[in-house]
Amino acid sequence: MTIDEGADWHTHSTTSDGADSLADMVAAGAAAGLHTIGLSDHVRASTTWLPEYVQAVRSLPADGIRVSCGIEVKMLDSSGRLDLPPALPDLDHLLVADHQFPGDDGPCHPSVVAAAVAAGSMTAHGAVEQIVTATCAALRSSPFPTIVAHLFSLLPKCGLAEADVSNELLDELASAALATDSAVEVNEKWRCPSRRSLTHLAARGVRLTAGSDAHRACEVGRWNYLVEVARDL
Repeated sequence: MTIDEGADWHTHSTTSDGADSLADMVAAGAAAGLHTIGLSDHVRASTTWLPEYVQAVRSLPADGIRVSCGIEVKMLDSSGRLDLPPALPDLDHLLVADHQFPGDDGPCHPSVVAAAVAAGSMTAHGAVEQIVTATCAALRSSPFPTIVAHLFSLLPKCGLAEADVSNELLDELASAALATDSAVEVNEKWRCPSRRSLTHLAARGVRLTAGSDAHRACEVGRWNYLVEVARDL
Protein backbone atom coordinates (compact mmCIF):
# COMPACT_ATOMS: atom_id res chain seq x y z
CA MET A 1 0.00 0.00 0.00
CA THR A 2 1.38 3.40 -0.99
CA ILE A 3 0.13 6.89 -0.16
CA ASP A 4 0.20 9.52 -2.87
CA GLU A 5 2.29 12.35 -1.41
CA GLY A 6 1.51 14.47 -4.48
CA ALA A 7 -2.11 15.04 -3.44
CA ASP A 8 -3.21 17.06 -0.42
CA TRP A 9 -6.98 16.55 0.01
CA HIS A 10 -7.49 18.56 3.20
CA THR A 11 -6.94 22.34 3.24
CA HIS A 12 -8.86 25.34 4.57
CA SER A 13 -9.04 28.90 3.30
CA THR A 14 -10.39 32.22 4.58
CA THR A 15 -13.78 31.00 3.39
CA SER A 16 -14.03 29.19 6.73
CA ASP A 17 -11.26 29.21 9.35
CA GLY A 18 -8.10 29.42 7.26
CA ALA A 19 -5.66 32.32 7.09
CA ASP A 20 -5.12 32.51 3.32
CA SER A 21 -7.33 32.76 0.25
CA LEU A 22 -8.42 29.93 -2.02
CA ALA A 23 -6.05 31.20 -4.70
CA ASP A 24 -3.16 31.35 -2.22
CA MET A 25 -3.78 27.75 -1.15
CA VAL A 26 -3.77 26.54 -4.75
CA ALA A 27 -0.60 28.48 -5.51
CA ALA A 28 1.04 26.95 -2.43
CA GLY A 29 0.06 23.48 -3.60
CA ALA A 30 1.64 24.11 -6.98
CA ALA A 31 4.78 25.48 -5.32
CA ALA A 32 4.97 22.35 -3.15
CA GLY A 33 4.99 20.19 -6.28
CA LEU A 34 1.53 18.70 -5.77
CA HIS A 35 -0.48 17.40 -8.70
CA THR A 36 -3.78 17.69 -6.76
CA ILE A 37 -5.06 19.96 -4.01
CA GLY A 38 -8.36 19.47 -2.24
CA LEU A 39 -10.02 22.66 -1.08
CA SER A 40 -12.33 21.58 1.73
CA ASP A 41 -13.64 24.37 3.90
CA HIS A 42 -15.90 23.69 6.89
CA VAL A 43 -19.67 23.79 6.46
CA ARG A 44 -22.69 23.14 8.63
CA ALA A 45 -26.43 22.88 8.00
CA SER A 46 -26.81 26.66 8.34
CA THR A 47 -24.11 27.47 5.75
CA THR A 48 -25.50 29.67 2.95
CA TRP A 49 -22.35 30.45 0.96
CA LEU A 50 -21.71 27.00 -0.50
CA PRO A 51 -22.91 27.75 -4.08
CA GLU A 52 -20.66 30.82 -4.25
CA TYR A 53 -17.78 28.83 -2.79
CA VAL A 54 -18.09 26.11 -5.43
CA GLN A 55 -18.27 28.72 -8.17
CA ALA A 56 -15.16 30.44 -6.81
CA VAL A 57 -13.22 27.17 -6.63
CA ARG A 58 -14.28 26.14 -10.14
CA SER A 59 -13.09 29.49 -11.52
CA LEU A 60 -9.60 29.34 -9.97
CA PRO A 61 -6.68 29.20 -12.40
CA ALA A 62 -5.24 25.69 -12.37
CA ASP A 63 -1.53 26.65 -12.35
CA GLY A 64 -0.65 23.13 -13.51
CA ILE A 65 -2.42 21.53 -10.56
CA ARG A 66 -5.75 19.74 -10.31
CA VAL A 67 -8.14 21.49 -7.92
CA SER A 68 -10.70 19.26 -6.21
CA CYS A 69 -13.70 21.09 -4.78
CA GLY A 70 -14.77 19.65 -1.46
CA ILE A 71 -16.00 20.49 2.03
CA GLU A 72 -15.46 19.20 5.55
CA VAL A 73 -18.53 18.22 7.55
CA LYS A 74 -18.92 16.81 11.05
CA MET A 75 -20.96 13.86 12.24
CA LEU A 76 -23.83 14.92 14.47
CA ASP A 77 -25.00 11.78 16.22
CA SER A 78 -24.66 8.03 16.60
CA SER A 79 -26.68 7.46 13.42
CA GLY A 80 -23.92 9.15 11.38
CA ARG A 81 -26.12 12.10 10.43
CA LEU A 82 -24.01 14.78 8.74
CA ASP A 83 -24.16 18.51 9.38
CA LEU A 84 -24.80 19.32 5.72
CA PRO A 85 -26.78 22.19 4.17
CA PRO A 86 -30.12 21.02 2.72
CA ALA A 87 -29.32 22.00 -0.88
CA LEU A 88 -25.96 20.81 -2.14
CA PRO A 89 -24.15 21.84 -5.33
CA ASP A 90 -21.99 19.28 -7.11
CA LEU A 91 -18.82 18.50 -5.16
CA ASP A 92 -15.74 16.42 -5.94
CA HIS A 93 -15.12 15.11 -2.43
CA LEU A 94 -16.42 15.24 1.12
CA LEU A 95 -14.39 15.05 4.32
CA VAL A 96 -16.26 13.43 7.22
CA ALA A 97 -14.91 14.39 10.65
CA ASP A 98 -15.56 13.64 14.31
CA HIS A 99 -15.30 17.16 15.74
CA GLN A 100 -17.49 16.21 18.69
CA PHE A 101 -18.64 12.90 20.12
CA PRO A 102 -21.59 11.54 18.11
CA GLY A 103 -24.10 11.06 20.91
CA ASP A 104 -27.49 9.42 20.59
CA ASP A 105 -29.25 12.79 20.80
CA GLY A 106 -26.68 14.90 19.00
CA PRO A 107 -23.08 16.10 19.29
CA CYS A 108 -21.59 15.82 22.76
CA HIS A 109 -18.54 17.68 24.07
CA PRO A 110 -15.54 15.35 24.55
CA SER A 111 -15.17 16.46 28.18
CA VAL A 112 -18.62 15.04 28.94
CA VAL A 113 -17.55 11.69 27.50
CA ALA A 114 -14.28 11.77 29.44
CA ALA A 115 -16.22 12.41 32.65
CA ALA A 116 -18.66 9.58 31.88
CA VAL A 117 -15.83 7.13 31.24
CA ALA A 118 -14.03 8.23 34.41
CA ALA A 119 -17.25 7.80 36.41
CA GLY A 120 -17.90 4.36 34.95
CA SER A 121 -21.22 5.28 33.36
CA MET A 122 -19.66 4.69 29.92
CA THR A 123 -16.92 2.23 29.02
CA ALA A 124 -13.96 3.06 26.85
CA HIS A 125 -14.95 0.28 24.46
CA GLY A 126 -18.53 1.57 24.29
CA ALA A 127 -17.40 5.10 23.50
CA VAL A 128 -14.99 3.98 20.79
CA GLU A 129 -17.58 1.62 19.34
CA GLN A 130 -20.07 4.49 19.08
CA ILE A 131 -17.57 6.64 17.18
CA VAL A 132 -16.76 3.82 14.76
CA THR A 133 -20.40 2.88 14.24
CA ALA A 134 -21.34 6.50 13.55
CA THR A 135 -18.43 6.87 11.13
CA CYS A 136 -19.49 3.76 9.22
CA ALA A 137 -23.06 5.05 9.00
CA ALA A 138 -21.81 8.44 7.80
CA LEU A 139 -19.84 6.80 5.00
CA ARG A 140 -22.94 4.92 3.87
CA SER A 141 -25.04 8.10 3.82
CA SER A 142 -22.52 10.47 2.24
CA PRO A 143 -23.73 11.89 -1.09
CA PHE A 144 -20.22 12.38 -2.53
CA PRO A 145 -16.89 10.51 -2.68
CA THR A 146 -15.77 10.48 0.93
CA ILE A 147 -12.58 10.69 2.96
CA VAL A 148 -12.56 10.08 6.71
CA ALA A 149 -10.72 13.10 8.09
CA HIS A 150 -8.39 12.93 11.13
CA LEU A 151 -9.79 9.57 12.23
CA PHE A 152 -9.62 9.09 16.03
CA SER A 153 -8.30 12.61 16.72
CA LEU A 154 -11.29 12.87 19.07
CA LEU A 155 -10.14 10.02 21.33
CA PRO A 156 -7.51 11.86 23.43
CA LYS A 157 -10.01 14.68 24.03
CA CYS A 158 -12.37 12.05 25.46
CA GLY A 159 -9.65 10.62 27.69
CA LEU A 160 -9.29 7.62 25.38
CA ALA A 161 -6.50 6.19 23.24
CA GLU A 162 -6.28 4.29 19.98
CA ALA A 163 -5.26 1.26 22.02
CA ASP A 164 -8.94 1.18 22.99
CA VAL A 165 -9.86 0.54 19.33
CA SER A 166 -10.11 -3.20 18.83
CA ASN A 167 -9.15 -5.00 15.64
CA GLU A 168 -12.81 -5.95 15.27
CA LEU A 169 -13.82 -2.28 15.20
CA LEU A 170 -11.08 -1.53 12.67
CA ASP A 171 -12.45 -4.38 10.55
CA GLU A 172 -15.93 -2.84 10.78
CA LEU A 173 -14.58 0.49 9.62
CA ALA A 174 -12.61 -1.15 6.81
CA SER A 175 -15.70 -2.99 5.58
CA ALA A 176 -17.71 0.24 5.45
CA ALA A 177 -14.91 2.08 3.64
CA LEU A 178 -14.54 -0.68 1.07
CA ALA A 179 -18.30 -0.98 0.53
CA THR A 180 -18.61 2.76 -0.14
CA ASP A 181 -15.26 3.24 -1.93
CA SER A 182 -14.27 5.70 0.79
CA ALA A 183 -10.73 6.57 1.84
CA VAL A 184 -9.12 7.18 5.22
CA GLU A 185 -6.87 10.19 5.60
CA VAL A 186 -3.38 10.25 7.07
CA ASN A 187 -3.70 13.58 8.85
CA GLU A 188 -0.47 15.54 9.12
CA LYS A 189 -1.65 18.17 11.60
CA TRP A 190 -3.02 15.75 14.20
CA ARG A 191 -0.67 12.85 13.36
CA CYS A 192 -3.52 10.40 13.18
CA PRO A 193 -4.71 7.76 12.92
CA SER A 194 -1.93 5.73 14.50
CA ARG A 195 0.45 3.58 12.50
CA ARG A 196 -1.19 0.49 13.96
CA SER A 197 -4.65 1.57 12.75
CA LEU A 198 -3.35 2.60 9.34
CA THR A 199 -1.43 -0.66 8.91
CA HIS A 200 -4.55 -2.65 9.80
CA LEU A 201 -6.79 -0.68 7.43
CA ALA A 202 -4.23 -0.83 4.61
CA ALA A 203 -3.94 -4.60 5.04
CA ARG A 204 -7.69 -4.81 4.51
CA GLY A 205 -7.32 -2.87 1.25
CA VAL A 206 -8.62 0.50 2.43
CA ARG A 207 -7.37 3.40 0.32
CA LEU A 208 -5.28 5.92 2.26
CA THR A 209 -4.97 9.58 1.28
CA ALA A 210 -2.80 12.46 2.47
CA GLY A 211 -4.22 15.50 4.23
CA SER A 212 -2.21 18.34 5.71
CA ASP A 213 -5.26 19.94 7.35
CA ALA A 214 -3.50 23.15 6.35
CA HIS A 215 -4.99 26.41 7.60
CA ARG A 216 -2.13 28.43 6.11
CA ALA A 217 -0.59 28.33 2.67
CA CYS A 218 2.84 27.50 4.11
CA GLU A 219 1.44 24.20 5.47
CA VAL A 220 0.09 22.81 2.19
CA GLY A 221 1.74 19.58 1.06
CA ARG A 222 4.34 19.58 3.85
CA TRP A 223 4.78 16.04 5.14
CA ASN A 224 6.49 14.63 8.20
CA TYR A 225 4.09 12.16 9.80
CA LEU A 226 3.01 11.00 6.36
CA VAL A 227 6.60 10.12 5.42
CA GLU A 228 7.02 8.14 8.65
CA VAL A 229 3.78 6.23 8.06
CA ALA A 230 4.57 5.58 4.39
CA ARG A 231 7.92 4.13 5.40
CA ASP A 232 6.20 1.71 7.78
CA LEU A 233 3.59 0.70 5.23
